[in-house]
Amino acid sequence: MPSQNPFPVIVLVDEEPTIRQATARYLREASFDVVEAADSDEALKHLESSSTVHALVTDAHLPGRIDGHELAGLARNRWPDLAVVMMSGHSDATSGPVPPGAEFVAKPYVTTHLVPTLNRLLGRGS
Repeated sequence: MPSQNPFPVIVLVDEEPTIRQATARYLREASFDVVEAADSDEALKHLESSSTVHALVTDAHLPGRIDGHELAGLARNRWPDLAVVMMSGHSDATSGPVPPGAEFVAKPYVTTHLVPTLNRLLGRGS
């Protein structure tokens, strides 16, 4: 299958443009193909329109019809093979639970924990 993208495709969702762009740059430097979304509605459109998405990385608190927790849960239910990582600058439980099979990375640790977490979930060498 030579036409297949050699890099895992990640849908990255964060409403804050500077954080989203910095995280996307970090993921691209780690050999991921990144599709950016500013809210849960845009992220769902990307997930529903592509069969080549390997992972969803979402902020816990998002604008849109559903928040990041609901988006992560919906993604895990609809696409059980999809790797899902939730990020948040809030480390308390008020945001809701991380769905089964998903992982959580606190935003201060995104640059040290996100790529290793994605590589582990995708069965990819670091």
